Amino acid sequence: MNATPNDAHDDPASVDWAALAPEGGERIASLLGEVTRSDTALSELHDIIAFPAPGHTAAPRAVDFLVDAACSGQTPATDRWRPLSLLLELVSSHAEDLFPEPRDLAQWRDEVAWIVSTDTEKVLAQYRTWAEEAPDEQQRRRMANRLAVLELPYGAAALQAELDTFEALRARVPDLLELLKGAGNRGGMDRAGEWVSYLLAFLTPDAERIVAGITGASQVLLAKDLRPSRQAASSLRDMMDQALEGGAEPLPAELFALGALAGPDDIDLTVALTHQMAGGNLYNSFAASVALVMIHGSNTPREALRRIGRGGGTGSGYEGLFNESWPHCGERSPQVLGFLALGRAGDRARRLRLDILPGLIKGEEDSRALVTAAGLELVLGPRTRGATQEDHLSADYDEETLKVLWTIAELPARAWEDPELREVLAAWGLPEDPEEFRASVGVETEPEVVEPPAPAARPEPPQAQGGLFGRLFGGGR
Repeated sequence: MNATPNDAHDDPASVDWAALAPEGGERIASLLGEVTRSDTALSELHDIIAFPAPGHTAAPRAVDFLVDAACSGQTPATDRWRPLSLLLELVSSHAEDLFPEPRDLAQWRDEVAWIVSTDTEKVLAQYRTWAEEAPDEQQRRRMANRLAVLELPYGAAALQAELDTFEALRARVPDLLELLKGAGNRGGMDRAGEWVSYLLAFLTPDAERIVAGITGASQVLLAKDLRPSRQAASSLRDMMDQALEGGAEPLPAELFALGALAGPDDIDLTVALTHQMAGGNLYNSFAASVALVMIHGSNTPREALRRIGRGGGTGSGYEGLFNESWPHCGERSPQVLGFLALGRAGDRARRLRLDILPGLIKGEEDSRALVTAAGLELVLGPRTRGATQEDHLSADYDEETLKVLWTIAELPARAWEDPELREVLAAWGLPEDPEEFRASVGVETEPEVVEPPAPAARPEPPQAQGGLFGRLFGGGR
């Protein structure tokens, strides 16, 4: 497998990386040469060019070298994940901004053009206003994250480089699609097909050709690929076996990508995803169900929502099932991104999201403020309504709202030390003090139970150990 020839990126040493990345740029060429075989090189390169580090201005030039490394016939299939994982981080910075609704490329371009040509203070003031007046949490996240970058000394240059990196990746879609093919790219741990599916899912302006590439690689997805021809195998079963031997079974990551990219008018794909949803593979069934929600939004078939809920009740739970099919981007877990994405179905997915939310509020420390804000928006409406503590004291909330408020009330003391969480509560007029909060939502504080020290164990004579431990450590049969 060879990358598309291009003299401009034949040799990393030909680029003046130090000029592009004053902090660590002199090391980029050597790190690019080692990135496919060294976790250390991958980590160090990420630290230099990740968004919004000062060296991110070098990221657009690094894209071609990383794609070349992933696609090269000299790179073992087991090592292609390294450059692909870095490319994913570059294209999915602030992934929480991209769900439930994808970013509009034309608007993004206009926004960046305005930023780099306008006085910094004027831009900062405008973004502060946009963040304060945002109609929903997704828009507020976008504005707040953009504002945080703009407050950096090199913020405008970093935002320009973020857009340029995205455009550079779009130019390499044909090469990246090749990594969906072949058993080597589709089988085993850290398979290239999985990583490239995650990456391609964020290139929404190229949806049509990416969807065609995924369905072409996963031959069992579309019914039309299974219609026997006169020269084909003697039975449909034979064709299925041949497809599976060639690594054509859909990867859960591919189903995620289809959900992010496909449109509701693609009837063949909807039928194919429905078959996957009803199949015996738990992970593919869950991924296909979520994909149908992302594609059809408020018109999602009820069965897809039901299947997602059933998946949450299995041993894998929501966390395990999202981990199998959704990417982990930066600080955001797959389950957090999936929870946000399900918002595309609006009220149709309300109960499902409320089922997922308590586990996120309690378990996702890095994203606790984010998911709490999303949950409060779900049950109380947008933060811009301007509710006060008095409003909450006199309100008669339904069971769903109380479920969210009581989940917050049960958070441990250390969670209340998070200034971001307290800011979220204040935005909805809720008390920032845990005791006041619990009192306002009708949760009584239980006294802390101090357990007495355990009595000292009596010495026992040595005995032969049976069972598994005996086999491992001796003494048993």
